Amino acid sequence: MASSFQSAILTVLFSKISILALSVLFTPLLVRLLGPTLYGQYAIILSVFAITAIFMMSGTTEAVRKYVSEQDDVEWQVAVIKQTYQPAFLIGILAAVAFALLAWSGVVATLFGEAFTPLFYLLSAYAIGRQLRVHILWTLMGLQLESWSEPLKVVQKVVFVVLALTLVYIGYGVAGVLIADIITSVMTVLIGGVLIGRHLPLTAFRNPPTVDLPIKQIRKYAVSTVIFYLFLMSLYHIDVLLLQIWVADRTVGYYKGALVIAEVLWVAPLAVQLALLQRVSSLWESGDIETIEVRAQRVTYYVLLLTSLLALGVGALAFDVVPLYLGESFTPAIVPLILLLPGVLGFAVARPSLAINQARRSLRPLLLATGASSVLNVLLNLLLIPRYGMAGAAIATSIGYGSLVVFQSAIARDLGYQPLGGIRWGPTLASVTVTAAVIVPLSVIITSTVLSLLIVPPVGALVFAVCIFGLGAITFDELQSLVDTVGVLPTRLERGLLVTVKRVTDLSK
Repeated sequence: MASSFQSAILTVLFSKISILALSVLFTPLLVRLLGPTLYGQYAIILSVFAITAIFMMSGTTEAVRKYVSEQDDVEWQVAVIKQTYQPAFLIGILAAVAFALLAWSGVVATLFGEAFTPLFYLLSAYAIGRQLRVHILWTLMGLQLESWSEPLKVVQKVVFVVLALTLVYIGYGVAGVLIADIITSVMTVLIGGVLIGRHLPLTAFRNPPTVDLPIKQIRKYAVSTVIFYLFLMSLYHIDVLLLQIWVADRTVGYYKGALVIAEVLWVAPLAVQLALLQRVSSLWESGDIETIEVRAQRVTYYVLLLTSLLALGVGALAFDVVPLYLGESFTPAIVPLILLLPGVLGFAVARPSLAINQARRSLRPLLLATGASSVLNVLLNLLLIPRYGMAGAAIATSIGYGSLVVFQSAIARDLGYQPLGGIRWGPTLASVTVTAAVIVPLSVIITSTVLSLLIVPPVGALVFAVCIFGLGAITFDELQSLVDTVGVLPTRLERGLLVTVKRVTDLSK
């Protein structure tokens, strides 16, 4: 289980990094091709669909991922897939019809403007494609076939980027991006279906199920998951939707650009979150709380350390990164980006607990904790956006993100484990403080953007590494165990790394 878990994290992390790299290329090109106004429209379309997608796909996709992973029995797995696929398809059809009716009736034109009407017609096909695509990919993950699902995600992203940029370039605008997603969804569903057929015998899908599924529990879990994601996704998107009421599309585009950069920090935490649920479900069923706590504390601590370093780097280099990445016209995005970073760090630290708490069959504690963060976020956005615009949205959202750590940790303790119990606060805070004291002045002194991006990141990483090992945030034995478990570095590099760290820890004693 341990090695499988490590392998899954690395596979998902590779996929996330690859997709991130593609997004790093895609977003600035898309921003420049669309411009702030059209990019603002695209941000609104994505936010509208994201809220709708909570009701469409979160229940069935998360249910198939959890329940398929509970048993290795083929008949059980096939029965779960069949039980969840039918409602998933039906819900996708209903959503598509709803988008088309909103466009046809004129509601969309009234709420958003005439330019959005054809985009909502496209959302009909977009919705069905996304629904089936995510269900297929999550089924593969539930079967613990991340070695298939993650490369397929990367292939989909590559084709989407090329196709979307081509369609936008030749004049299709936001519609071109949606069309590209529809086409790649069809491609992913076809390939994913073939992969599932290779793992599970097709004859099993044709025969009536011979196992007794806890259908009521699955349905209850699916409904609870919809509510959970409604709360969680409101943290992602309510700020963009509310901001659109009080400010122009151009300002929404600036704010969305800040969010895109800030969310880069979630690559590793998301990989951990996606790998955890299907590997913790069986531990909850067997009541192995001790293993859950060990795993939760370890991954939470490593996520905190890594994300802290990344947040320091993004914050110190914000005045260089934003104009270079999004263009000079997006300079107003710098302030909301910096304001978002503390909350983004908090959300990252909470992600392992989110996955572990979601792996239980009863989601009541998870719903209470996530709902509290969601309500706090909405209230703060309503309070601060009218007065402070996108800076107010950033402050409100940052607090909402950060509150997840408090609420998720509280319910985790009630469930019997302490995800923050393994954090060495003293060495960690000292390492962050020393690193910030070095790289922030350094980024100010270096006036060249290129030199700043070349010098500050490696200096910051080196200082942070020396601090965490020298101050005891991570011990030599822990590093050696981590290196041995992961096993992805060349032997000579592993040996050199361990020797260097050993010298640093010896000097600090």
